[in-house]
Amino acid sequence: MISGMIKNGYPTVNVIFCLPNQPDFTIEFVIDTGFTGDLCLPSAAVTLMQLPFLYELPANLANNS
Repeated sequence: MISGMIKNGYPTVNVIFCLPNQPDFTIEFVIDTGFTGDLCLPSAAVTLMQLPFLYELPANLANNS
């Protein structure tokens, strides 16, 4: 079971990443009920996990930030 909490009105969940020969790290995700199959990670996490960088997508949030 995954448990989370509401922060600033949004449902969130913490995901712990366990990498070989590196300390574990946690990323807090906002749960998106309209999930379409893609996961966005902070660039520091992509680098740390040595994942291929696909593309950068600028976006405006609902509060225009």
